[in-house]
Amino acid sequence: MIIPSAKNAPRISLVTVFSAGFMCIMFIFILLSYFTFSRLLSFESTLTNVSEISLPHIIEINQLYTQAASLLESTDILSQSSSNASKRLAKEQLQSNLLNTRKAAKEIFKNEFLDTQLNTIAIELEEFSDLIDERQQTRDNIELLKTQLFELNKQAITVKGESYSDWTMIFSQAIVNVSTALNENKLQQVRFLFKQLKQQLSKLYQEERSETEKKLTSKLKNLLFGENGLEVLKIQYLRLAGRTIGKANFVQSLIRDYVTQLGFVTNKTEQRITKQVSYSAIETQKQIQLIGVVLIGGVIFLSIISFLFQQRVLKRISVFNQIVLTKSQGIELQTQLSGNDEITDLAITFKAFTETIELQKKKLEHLSMSDGLTGIANRRALDIRLQHDIKLAMRDKYSVSVLLMDIDNFKLFNDNYGHSAGDTCLKDISRIISNALQRDTDFVARYGGEEFICVLPRTSAEGAEELAIHIINELKAEALPHHYSDVAKHVTLSIGIKTTSPNESTTSELLIKQSDQALYAAKKAGKNRHSFYG
Repeated sequence: MIIPSAKNAPRISLVTVFSAGFMCIMFIFILLSYFTFSRLLSFESTLTNVSEISLPHIIEINQLYTQAASLLESTDILSQSSSNASKRLAKEQLQSNLLNTRKAAKEIFKNEFLDTQLNTIAIELEEFSDLIDERQQTRDNIELLKTQLFELNKQAITVKGESYSDWTMIFSQAIVNVSTALNENKLQQVRFLFKQLKQQLSKLYQEERSETEKKLTSKLKNLLFGENGLEVLKIQYLRLAGRTIGKANFVQSLIRDYVTQLGFVTNKTEQRITKQVSYSAIETQKQIQLIGVVLIGGVIFLSIISFLFQQRVLKRISVFNQIVLTKSQGIELQTQLSGNDEITDLAITFKAFTETIELQKKKLEHLSMSDGLTGIANRRALDIRLQHDIKLAMRDKYSVSVLLMDIDNFKLFNDNYGHSAGDTCLKDISRIISNALQRDTDFVARYGGEEFICVLPRTSAEGAEELAIHIINELKAEALPHHYSDVAKHVTLSIGIKTTSPNESTTSELLIKQSDQALYAAKKAGKNRHSFYG
């Protein structure tokens, strides 16, 4: 609440108040400057020594430790890389860290022993990188053969014959056993599982089998036990994995030794810098104590001035600030702001201004979210609503359906009936679609020129299809004339439907794109119908 002072109350301008306060502060500032400037000159050289020599040296040492420690992290990342892209990025990061460590060590120290250690680490890292490459190549070869194995299984399923049931069951079980063997990480167990697979495949290759069955069995056997078959590659991969772990531990041990040696070498440097900083701190403390005595007197005087400012200006500004903050949050603060100066004038003006802004904001928000022609939601409102519904659906695990609708042959409608009739048609279509929605949570918006879109949260594919059919039937019952259409004598819609599954992760862009593909399929199928995505 704003309460101006009575009209006969004297008006004290803030300009006068601030001018008087500024003059007092300037006097104190000049007085303090006189005492402090003479003291600053005496320890200027001390601060220069600390800031330009000691502190930069400490920072460089810390950076060197950081670079050396990052080699361990980069080695772990390279060891755990599971794709060519991640391996390439890890190698680039490792080389960069190694180069930065070497550069930082040369800038700070001139120690041949540290350089030799770093060169040894570089050689071992190169060998370690080669092991990673070989392991990745073996893994890629296994994945390639697994793909061929699954394709072979698809062919086996399609085989028909007298022994179909028995042979197919054994063949499929063999595929399952292969997956079990490939997922095993113990070498002896892998050998045992592949030995069982050999015995199992012998049952498939019998004389009474058909030629197709024998051929598929032979291909399976070659994939598993050929010269570069899955058995050989899996054993090779396990051996490479073991060597990789051993090499990683060895390299990390070298890096830890390097960091330990680095700490020993840098310890003496840090002790020397610490002594310099300690001496500088003592000298600085003496100067600070002298200046502190002068500052105490200045602080007492400033406290008096601050109290006067707090009562007359700052306290009232704080009240005004609370009014502004609470008003920006939509809350009306019940507090009093009395006075007869510029602060009171600002508060009164702000109140009138916020009331005007609120009114304009409501009008602007309504206009920005509505389509100017049809009165339904526009594209901006659609983007906000669709993103909100997708987030809720992904969080609560339920389906969302989207209906993307396009008026068939609308260009011909405009060309022959005129744009005014086209606008009327768009209004009628938006009315029909809006009336077809049964729930408050259902949402309709104008997506483009002659396109409309419905967002239906918690709606299955069957429910979406039911609404699409209902809209098409309503259009048919409305019978808006369109004698130039190649579909019917009335205005029709083509509808594309996309329904997410409860556990599906998607985005608004992807959902609209998929429903647009479904709309294209409906158009291609003859228009005046609906079509599902996928």
